[in-house]
Amino acid sequence: MTEPTGESKFSELFKVITTYSQRDHDHQDKALRVIAGAYDMPLEAEPMPNARQVVDDILGQHDYVFPILGTGGGLDPHSVDAVVRVALYQEENREWGINRLSRMLEGLLRRLNSEEGYPDYVEDTARVMTGLETVVSGALAEEIVEDLAEDITEDLQEGG
Repeated sequence: MTEPTGESKFSELFKVITTYSQRDHDHQDKALRVIAGAYDMPLEAEPMPNARQVVDDILGQHDYVFPILGTGGGLDPHSVDAVVRVALYQEENREWGINRLSRMLEGLLRRLNSEEGYPDYVEDTARVMTGLETVVSGALAEEIVEDLAEDITEDLQEGG
């Protein structure tokens, strides 16, 4: 498990998320929901601990296809949201997020090939692809903003 570096303002929340991630499916679902909500925007004065390992641990137990229980087992959208939010929370998480969403796509394909019909395959794949687009476009938008800021700074320094 990835532990928070030092004692941060949200270390208690991270401990609860970590504990929930090690329990049953319902607790893992709540952990993913909390991660998706808590890691929504990097606007906190004190950054949240890195939740990549917690998300990996949960998804890895389910071949990266975290199912909705009681509905035939389609992909739980909170699992995609958690990956996307953690990936967008910090720049160094982008590659991780793209990799995990790719693993989700591979898991969905394995599930399609191993089951007698997977009625939610197209919908679940579309959900993961939308998450992938969000991470990639978020990274590109951030890069564009940084380039524009550099250009403006250079123009101001040149007196233009």
